[in-house]
Amino acid sequence: MTPSAPDAPTGGPDQVAGRWRVESPGVGNPVMERLQEVGALTRVIEKRLSGALGVNATGLSAMEHLAGEGPLTAKDLADRLRVSTAASTHIVDRLEQAGHVVRRPHATDRRKVLVEPVQGSMTRLFDHLNPLLRGVESLVEALSPDDRDAVENFLTEVVRIYTDTADSLPQD
Repeated sequence: MTPSAPDAPTGGPDQVAGRWRVESPGVGNPVMERLQEVGALTRVIEKRLSGALGVNATGLSAMEHLAGEGPLTAKDLADRLRVSTAASTHIVDRLEQAGHVVRRPHATDRRKVLVEPVQGSMTRLFDHLNPLLRGVESLVEALSPDDRDAVENFLTEVVRIYTDTADSLPQD
């Protein structure tokens, strides 16, 4: 960080809000700024949705994976969440205690146990998310096929960069 004025106070950034700037890639780039806004708003939505459902952010993420993919093993869920299998077991325990998931034996492999979302919890989750999902879906549908391909390719690369970054950071 560098001071924006030569006479900037020496206190911490919280004491001098607005008087510091960060020299960072993407500053002043409208696309990067929109991506930052999407990220910030995603965190707000996750926090509020987690509160509404009585789970933490990781539990919410687990519920979203189960909603999108259906029943998963705790190991599969750990892989999706990028956490250890022990952490995944604790996440599933909390979700089960809150009534959001149930454990069921796998239909063909007696050694496996599937984590299955509870329909009522999935309904509550999607009741909250449907306005967002419908709004974004209508934006995508309004794109021309070429624009849709360009957006998809761009977002695929953004996801790759995010994945690489997530994988390079230490796990909890």
